[in-house]
Amino acid sequence: MAIVDMIRGETIEQLRGLVDFYNLRGILPVARAWPKKNSPPYTSLQAEAQAVFAIANADLSKITLHMLQYWRAATVGKRKQWTDDFRGIIMHYWKIHRSIPPIATDFEIIETDTNWKVKWWLFQDFIDPTIPEVYYTLQTELIQKEEFVKMGTPLYFMLRNEAGTRLVSPFILFRG
Repeated sequence: MAIVDMIRGETIEQLRGLVDFYNLRGILPVARAWPKKNSPPYTSLQAEAQAVFAIANADLSKITLHMLQYWRAATVGKRKQWTDDFRGIIMHYWKIHRSIPPIATDFEIIETDTNWKVKWWLFQDFIDPTIPEVYYTLQTELIQKEEFVKMGTPLYFMLRNEAGTRLVSPFILFRG
C-alpha cells in the first residue's frame, strides 16, 4: 500500500486491473495491488458453498414485510445487519447438515384459552435446481398462559428443528 498525493480519473482508468486506488478512511488517497480473486477450479465444497450463498441471497426476497420488521428489530444496536444474520444462519446450517434449512417467511401468534401458539409459514429450498421449492405451514406451542404470568421477564422465541439447530427465523419478542 502506498500513499498517493492525488488520484486522477485518467490514472485510475489506465491502471485498472493492476492498481487499486481508493481513499483510506475516506480522507487519505492510497494505492495498492489489485485484489486477486480465487480462480476456478474450486473444490467441490467451495463450489457448493458458493451455490448455497447465492441461494441465500435469492431467498432474501421471499420474506414478507411483517417478518422483515422482526429481522430488522433483532439487529438494532448491533454491528451486523439483518441480512448478515440471515445468510449466516443458512451457511451455518449448511455446514452441519449439507442442506438448506427451512426459511420462515411469516408467522402469526394464535391465542387459545390456555396457551399461545405460533403458526409459521415456511419454505424449503434445495441446492439441486431441479427440485422445486416446497411451501408449508407449521404450528408450534409457544407457552402456557399461567407460566407466562409467573415469569415476569420478556420472552423471545425463534424456530429450531428437533435436534436444536436454529432454522431461519429472527428472535421475536413476545409480550403476551
